[in-house]
Amino acid sequence: MEDEDYNQNEGLKQAYRTAYLVAGFIRDTLTTAEKNELDDWIKASDDNMRLFDELTDEKNLKQSLEWYDGMDTETALQQSKEKIRFAGKRVRLWPYSVAASLLLAVGILFYFKPWSKSSTSPPLVTQSNDISPAEGKATLTLENGAVVTIGSKDTIINGQIKITQDKSEIMYSQQASSASLVYHTLTVPRKGHYKLLLPDGTIVWLNAESSIRYPVAFGDNERKVYVTGETYFEVAKDKARPFRVISDDVSIEVLGTKFNVNAYSNEPYTAATLVEGSILVTKGSNENILKPGQQAQLSATGFNIAAVETKDIIAWKNNQFRFINTPLEAIMRQVERWYDAEIVYEDKPADHFNAEISRDEPLSKLLRKLELTKRVHFKIENNKVIVMK
Repeated sequence: MEDEDYNQNEGLKQAYRTAYLVAGFIRDTLTTAEKNELDDWIKASDDNMRLFDELTDEKNLKQSLEWYDGMDTETALQQSKEKIRFAGKRVRLWPYSVAASLLLAVGILFYFKPWSKSSTSPPLVTQSNDISPAEGKATLTLENGAVVTIGSKDTIINGQIKITQDKSEIMYSQQASSASLVYHTLTVPRKGHYKLLLPDGTIVWLNAESSIRYPVAFGDNERKVYVTGETYFEVAKDKARPFRVISDDVSIEVLGTKFNVNAYSNEPYTAATLVEGSILVTKGSNENILKPGQQAQLSATGFNIAAVETKDIIAWKNNQFRFINTPLEAIMRQVERWYDAEIVYEDKPADHFNAEISRDEPLSKLLRKLELTKRVHFKIENNKVIVMK
């Protein structure tokens, strides 16, 4: 019983403390130490990040403040406490319980509302020139150099290979003869994305400004493809034919696995991240076998292996932006590719940022989330994003 009471008290203290920190974030009154404390709480779990995003969303905040005006705050706080006490042992799961989340939301309003009546809202990105997100689009270059724009209709190529369209996917429904290798190249432009089903059953996701060159039927001894940009693979198992991904002078060999390759030319290094299975990464005379959760970082000056959170690396494949302690320049490079926006720096803050948002959202919504930190501001002019402190 004493343990339960202790857990309940600790849960209430944590709820109040986090409410204070989130409200201070909105008000821009946190000290550096408090900002770091809030960042640590956000990064502690996916649930914390989602809750933080919901509580600081401009639309949700406006609705909550309107609701606040018609309620008795002290009564709501007391009711929330009673719900947490009623939850008993489940209080240790805070902030995942509904009761604790309600207490946190009410607590934030309790701290935040007095300020909101007398202060102006932080500047937000104008939506008049908002930029829409990417969509499923690509071009297919045939062996003879002919370029086919992938559209909304089924396509028959050379009377032999049928490409069907469904949810921004391209599928080879019929295998060609493997007597000789015939290559196609699927190219995804900026502000685009696509999904490809290779003849062996391997699935490839292509991020914006990426490409893959592949044979329409693999040979008897190996399966080899060439990529640029960012791609995610779920490789069909075939022990007799190893699968190889080539990007410039980096080679990745697998039998059956899931992994991500980021090989954009304007990134600091080429990164191969293993999600499941095993891969052999080779660059020159250096090679390394990765375990799930490891990333090979390959540049002109080094070959480094690092432990990473794979869910952050492959968020794009699941149509999410997910930034965890990410430098602003790295975020803007993704904005540049996904929204086909020109980035202009009037100032270049050295801060790192945390944010999660669907990639289906217009650019202004992502930029507003970053602006809420009070560490950076943006202006959209035509297709240009101006970055300011």
